[in-house]
Amino acid sequence: MVAEYLLISVRRFSFLEGGIWGIMKKIGFIGAGKVGSALALLLQRNGYEIVGVASRTPASAEKLANRLQSPVLTRGEVCRRSEALFITTTDDAIHQVVSELAAEGSFRQGQIVLHTSGALTAEVLAPAAAQGAITVSLHPLQSFATVEQALAILPGSYFSIEGDQRGFSFAQEVVEKLKGKYFYLDSAAKVLYHAAACVASNYLVGLLACALDLFAAAGIPEEMRLPAILPLVTGTVDNIRKIGIPSALTGPLARGDLGTIAKHLRALQELPEQETVYTRLGLYTLKVALAKGSITEDQGRELRALLEKGVGEKFHREEEK
Repeated sequence: MVAEYLLISVRRFSFLEGGIWGIMKKIGFIGAGKVGSALALLLQRNGYEIVGVASRTPASAEKLANRLQSPVLTRGEVCRRSEALFITTTDDAIHQVVSELAAEGSFRQGQIVLHTSGALTAEVLAPAAAQGAITVSLHPLQSFATVEQALAILPGSYFSIEGDQRGFSFAQEVVEKLKGKYFYLDSAAKVLYHAAACVASNYLVGLLACALDLFAAAGIPEEMRLPAILPLVTGTVDNIRKIGIPSALTGPLARGDLGTIAKHLRALQELPEQETVYTRLGLYTLKVALAKGSITEDQGRELRALLEKGVGEKFHREEEK
């Protein structure tokens, strides 16, 4: 009886007071996509009890539940059984899910509620906070194409943590279990953080699509375009990893090669979309070249004038159409 009382007291302390978060093991998931599925499987492997899974799509919930050997439940049931609840739905569904759970009175004092969105802050979980829950956003700074890929690369990744500081200890524990690293974000900075992630990941895809279009215009066979460019990309990333930015910058901008840049701009006149990417990105990259110290301030001014002239000429050509 005494032992049972002590166990209840310790669990209550960990759950309500924010003290011994390591005791918190009962975790539920609403959303069974790539991130949610991988997190659930990895946390189970690290000793957490997954009390249940809910998903808008029954098939995805069943698939994850079978792998976990955990039950498929309603969202309300998952919430009520969880000490920590992960909402890993699409971004635009998070507020609706939380609002509906709050309307049912599913949240409780001291419960931790987390989402994994990169764009949204913990404020989207406000209906849960109003019922006493501790709300946190925990975002893996990583890109996943499949659940299996996420299982392989999520461990060791970086995570951002934002929200109610009372929940940070648990979020940190989760990251540490995954052998990852974490940093904190102010809520007001979350949108810039996500913009940076989009530039580094999503826009990299767009940038390579632009390069492949230029390969096509140059007459390179389609089946060779991507295989030919990938070693260049991976080599550049390796250089950045080894020596950082700006040291890894090479090419005509880094050399101050006005003649080559001018030839590029002339060739791009009939490809306005790609020309815009080239000139705008060139102007930004010029700052990197100056920071590297591989060109002088005078060279920088000449290159800027050349690139800005390219932008101006493009504007005038569009006006004439």
